[in-house]
Amino acid sequence: MSKPNSILFKIVLGFFLSLVVNIAFAQHVFQGTVADYDTGEGIPYATVFITNTTFGVSADDNGKFSLSIPEGNYEVIIRMLGYNGLVFSLSTDDLKPQGYRFLLSPSEEELDEVEVNVNRDPAWYRNLESFKAYFLGTSKNGIQCKFLNETVLRLDDQSEAGVLKVTAADILKIENPALGYRLDYLLEEFRFQSKDSYVFYAGYPLFVPDTTLSRGKQRKVEKQREKAYRGSLQHLMRSIFDGSVEQEGFILRKLYRVPDPTNPGKFVNQLDRNPISAQEIIVRNTEGKVLLSFKDYLHVTYTKELESIEFKGRANSEKLGNQVSIIHLEMEELEIYANGSYADPFGILVEGYIAWERVGDLLPMDYKPESSNK
Repeated sequence: MSKPNSILFKIVLGFFLSLVVNIAFAQHVFQGTVADYDTGEGIPYATVFITNTTFGVSADDNGKFSLSIPEGNYEVIIRMLGYNGLVFSLSTDDLKPQGYRFLLSPSEEELDEVEVNVNRDPAWYRNLESFKAYFLGTSKNGIQCKFLNETVLRLDDQSEAGVLKVTAADILKIENPALGYRLDYLLEEFRFQSKDSYVFYAGYPLFVPDTTLSRGKQRKVEKQREKAYRGSLQHLMRSIFDGSVEQEGFILRKLYRVPDPTNPGKFVNQLDRNPISAQEIIVRNTEGKVLLSFKDYLHVTYTKELESIEFKGRANSEKLGNQVSIIHLEMEELEIYANGSYADPFGILVEGYIAWERVGDLLPMDYKPESSNK
């Protein structure tokens, strides 16, 4: 597998981000029991977490759990090795005070999958390095990330020519020392097509903050988190939602792709030089929803931070430019939320700088930069 091309790379970031949360609101208690479907007995130490946040907990010896969460709508993941997992939509407006009872059915197939020989052939390790590059990323943060249980990965480059497909038999644990998190990532699907430099991945991440950091290390981590946030897709979506695009350092322009008459099958980019405002690409309907809506492509320049040296493998002496990305909607309208998430995880296709930053630069949706006055 080839290395990523940072200019032409296209990626669908399927993180299942459809949660709406206002962390200023009062906390609510989400509690219940995870039990075996056949026996009714509690399943000890089952994992319960809110996807793409820092809110997660392990059940006790009897399968009971209790989790304090802010007001909002969530997707909850209930997971235990040897069982079929559950995805549960939860709204704090409808919380049951008596708690919930989740029944998991045993999965013999999954148990068989994890009983594998730890000795891998050279092709497996080559594919692993490719997966790291395309999934974790090649930024400073991405290359520092480490899989803590890589043997759960199923790496397949044989079933489809020119395609690397990856699944995981259990929750993939990723250590991100630069941002001070461990990610418990439930990988649903990963696909890299080398011919057209297309990456697709989807999953449910939980962010577990490192509570062992010294005060000095914590300050450093906070600075690195804010740097990762600035110019990210999460930052852009929040800025579009609240109309602060220009103040936050983004310049938006319309981009058109027309057929290249001299090269059949190819296209030519035509960039409108006039910037547009966030109000020109959002619609607020009668229900108060904020919908992102634009045709063709959106050219995004972030002016408050230069692209990194690693982006194109440049030498330190070469001049770096602004971060430039291209965004395409895969549907006519896409609902977006104040925290930077959006309703359909597959609704946006990104290219350029934002596409280059992968899971190694990912932050939870409940993250808020310290310097923000919002």
